[in-house]
Amino acid sequence: MSFFSNIFRMIICGIVIFFLLSHPVKAEKFQQADDDSLKVGLVLSGGAALGIAHIGVIQAIEEAGLRIDYITGTSMGSLIGGLYAIGYTTDQLVEIATSNNFTELFTERRNRRHITNYEKLIEDRTIASFPISERRIDLPAGIITGQNIYTFLSRLTWNVHGTEDFSLFPIPFAAIGTDLETGEAHVFRSGYLPDALRASISIPSLFTPHEFDGHVYIDGGLIRNIPVEDAIDLGANYTIAVDVARPLQPRDSLRTFAEILNQSVFFRVHDFSDDQKELADYVIDVEEIHAYSPAEFGLAEKFIEIGYREGQRHIEKFKELAAKQSVAPPPRPGVGDPGALPISDIIIEGNTIYEDEYILRLLEFTPGTSLNPDIIEEKVTRLYSSQYIEKVTYQVHPNDDYYYTLQIKIDENIKDELRVGLRYESNTQASILLESSFQNLLHRGSINRFEARLGNTMNFKLDHAYYGALGSQLALLTSMEYISEDVDWFAEGERVSRFKNEVIRGELSGANYFSTQNLIAAGIRKDFTFHTDKINPDGIIASNTDYHALFFRLMRDNFNRRSFPTSGEKLILEGYLSDEIFLSPINFFSAKMYYQGMYRVADFLSLSNSFWFGYTSGNELPWHYWHSPNRYDPLYGLIRFSGASRYELSSRNIQMASAGLQFEPFYHRFIGVDVYAGRFLNDWGLDLSQNDIEYGASLTVGAQTILGPLKAIFSHSTLTNFKAELQIGYQF
Repeated sequence: MSFFSNIFRMIICGIVIFFLLSHPVKAEKFQQADDDSLKVGLVLSGGAALGIAHIGVIQAIEEAGLRIDYITGTSMGSLIGGLYAIGYTTDQLVEIATSNNFTELFTERRNRRHITNYEKLIEDRTIASFPISERRIDLPAGIITGQNIYTFLSRLTWNVHGTEDFSLFPIPFAAIGTDLETGEAHVFRSGYLPDALRASISIPSLFTPHEFDGHVYIDGGLIRNIPVEDAIDLGANYTIAVDVARPLQPRDSLRTFAEILNQSVFFRVHDFSDDQKELADYVIDVEEIHAYSPAEFGLAEKFIEIGYREGQRHIEKFKELAAKQSVAPPPRPGVGDPGALPISDIIIEGNTIYEDEYILRLLEFTPGTSLNPDIIEEKVTRLYSSQYIEKVTYQVHPNDDYYYTLQIKIDENIKDELRVGLRYESNTQASILLESSFQNLLHRGSINRFEARLGNTMNFKLDHAYYGALGSQLALLTSMEYISEDVDWFAEGERVSRFKNEVIRGELSGANYFSTQNLIAAGIRKDFTFHTDKINPDGIIASNTDYHALFFRLMRDNFNRRSFPTSGEKLILEGYLSDEIFLSPINFFSAKMYYQGMYRVADFLSLSNSFWFGYTSGNELPWHYWHSPNRYDPLYGLIRFSGASRYELSSRNIQMASAGLQFEPFYHRFIGVDVYAGRFLNDWGLDLSQNDIEYGASLTVGAQTILGPLKAIFSHSTLTNFKAELQIGYQF
């Protein structure tokens, strides 16, 4: 027993000795890191996409074993540096930079499936927007609000949502912004990290200035693009400055107004940068990257390689510095998958258009639910998808107990705006759309919108949406409209007549216009119709009698986008009734059903099909209730039948179907193949043996451009041998 007792005592003593020896070693190690004579501050400059090269430089620094004690950054340098400071590894940064589409992150991508029914009737028609203030039209404060990048940053910084002191990050960090009011640099060393990063990257004219805590900030690069002094202020006694910004351009490269203006702004930027470089102990100019544009985010992998090559040129210097440090860099396990947090409450701030109950219902939130950043981002996207919400920010705060509070701040878009759209079609030539909207113009809880379409078809429309009395989802919509178009009439494939159709229309309806679910609307329409004969008036058989009609409409539209959708469906059921019972002078009934589906079967391939059935009755039928493929309708869009001219297939009754494939071999580049079959009838019937079916096929080559969709369409049908069309711009 004594032998085993001695063994036991030896083991206990060994454990105690190991414990006593190991603790002072660990304590001494961290103490040495705190007291190390060489404290390295890494300074990362701005440079938009070129700033991605910072990742490669950091890779080389890691290979050399050099410990980074502080990080400061401006613009893209703050984004890369901030993420590295909170624990991301260089491999993770490479994955973030190469796997995310920065073109979409730096745009105002809204999730179309979450926009309201009213917006779906008018969205994606314009290419430019200008605020209206004090009875004049201004230029916007920025092209984009940066909502997508802000949400992106909020998700990436999930692990430090509760840390407001940046000195408590694994590597102490500071970001630089410029106070728009004073023109002075603002050093972000505390607060909510996404706010600091969003402020630092707010490139003037591209991003709207970032406002929070009573101040408005723009890109820090304008005042301190290489923040060396701030790394020294943090505690660094040796600074390494990495500059990826392009130098001033030679005069033969300055040919446009934008290039000259950009050069003039950067005079002072480079002066400030030179002053900061003089403060640095070691400067790395990544000259190889100067051959590229700061907007080329698609070259992230190449930029990382360039940064790594540049870092390798300085590897011996990094090793020399590392040898002077008594403590090696601590291990970097990286930032793991974000976990879910139990949320007990949601605080909503800034909303006046939408009630709290409506927003909570839209978020589908239940107290006690555990949420991770992906789920929160999806919920925030639902809110931001409305054009009446300009920006949505969120932050998670710990409560006193086990639960957390989700704070959501909404910046509503209550600005009056003028929007402009342009479109060209080889058939109808050029058209322009002018659209203005006014919030709370006549009374609180109202939206007034005026649009003017100028071109082959003239259209002027005034909408007044009143949602204040009916809640956030229901609204009364009053419309006044003038429509004028020249209509060609065909007989047996030949154009036999033309008349000018003019309508003055008033419409009153009630519906869940501000809901994101299926639209259900009912109302009354009054039309005053005017026909002007132009050619062979005997061929005109549409009614020109004034009338009023009751209507009902059901619409479901969950396409992922309006132009070149790749998934989703659109269903419209519509009925109009004009009858003497309602004191209307003519009797007619019109019913329509249209369905279009897109089914994604691979990332690059979608299948499509559509059905269009229309039935009418009554001797006198106004022109707008005839069915006419290839003629744009605000509700249905442009329903194609390949090879047919506009108005060529106009009929009282229609039975039409199509099927097709849509390829996306490259990002936003499309190839579509469609086949069509249709019956265009004066009298409704289902007897398919009448030999009255028309067939067609088309090939579409298209792209999504800054001016909207671009389409070249080549068609063949039983109506014509071959037809080529060109379309540029959004439909309106």
